[in-house]
Amino acid sequence: MIKKDDKTMEPPNGKPHKKIDRDDVPESSNHIPPPEAAVLKGGKVNSKTRAFKAVTSIIVDADEEPQKRSSNEADGTKKQEKEYWGNSIGKFEYIFYKFLLVMLYICFGLFRYGQYQYHKMKLRIFSIIYNHAYTPQLIRQDVVPLKKIPKRLAAILEIKPVGDVGGGVTGLLNDASEIVCWTVSAGIEHLMLYDYDGLLQRNVPELRMEIHSNLAKYFGSAHVPNYAVKIPHSNKTFYSLDGIETETDIGNEVGVNDEREKVAIEISLLSNRDGRETIVDLTRTMAELCAVNELSVSDITMGLVDSELKQLVGPEPDLLLYFGPSLDLQGFPPWHIRLTEFYWEKDNDEVIYSVFIRGLRQYAGCKVNVGK
Repeated sequence: MIKKDDKTMEPPNGKPHKKIDRDDVPESSNHIPPPEAAVLKGGKVNSKTRAFKAVTSIIVDADEEPQKRSSNEADGTKKQEKEYWGNSIGKFEYIFYKFLLVMLYICFGLFRYGQYQYHKMKLRIFSIIYNHAYTPQLIRQDVVPLKKIPKRLAAILEIKPVGDVGGGVTGLLNDASEIVCWTVSAGIEHLMLYDYDGLLQRNVPELRMEIHSNLAKYFGSAHVPNYAVKIPHSNKTFYSLDGIETETDIGNEVGVNDEREKVAIEISLLSNRDGRETIVDLTRTMAELCAVNELSVSDITMGLVDSELKQLVGPEPDLLLYFGPSLDLQGFPPWHIRLTEFYWEKDNDEVIYSVFIRGLRQYAGCKVNVGK
């Protein structure tokens, strides 16, 4: 760990960590999903009614004049445009190409609709084949035949519109707790949950209650596994042991090691704060230390950066699951996915067990070649 003035290095931004308040993270972020994913997100913006209106407006307006250009265009250009479209041949060509464009749009829409329904049907079939029935033994039966399972698993979650099924913060917490139950049942001891806005970090008490409730549903109220919830950038770890929840500062090592040995799973909560921004802050800190001759340039190696980021964010996951229609990393820490296997199901927008187990099956069959 880089030291400054014989003390352990402070957070990369040079500011002391503070406890996360409920107003520190916005309810909605400026993250823009890929176009393919944005269409399938649901909500008022991406509705079937809007798509239908877009197609009908093109057909209805086919015989009308094209839209006028911006007011800053020269009058001569406007006059020439009117004269061009006033020509019968030009107007016919315009209608022909407009009709051709509409037909191509309709054909592609029908093809995409068929593809979407095919993927949805496939997901329904997989959901029937891989049905955990809230039983850890069934999940273990699905995992035992696999040649290998990841030691560290990561999942990217995102909040859905409040009006949708499983939407809002409550739906996000439920999705996170379900993944925790599947991970514990599969025998994986490290889980990283990432959401762009950091809503999980804001709602740690509610998340712990949801995890405890779902674990009781899977394992029974008398055999709830112990777990630990970590927030790396605020240096906080929350333990739940024998139904008693306590908050422990990572810097205080008294009794912490004993508690860690008892937990069945360690859950790390990440947000966009732990991604590129952390790398930038670490780079700035190293530059400041070099400027005051407390760190030489020759000491800055790949191993040093790697060890610092592991302490600030956590180790690299072996498998990253995304429960969305198309892969969208959403600012996930880039340094921690160099050798990570990705898995997602096309046109899926739900946190379902079939995606989880199929991701484990793909990881079991993959081969990672690490170059020299």
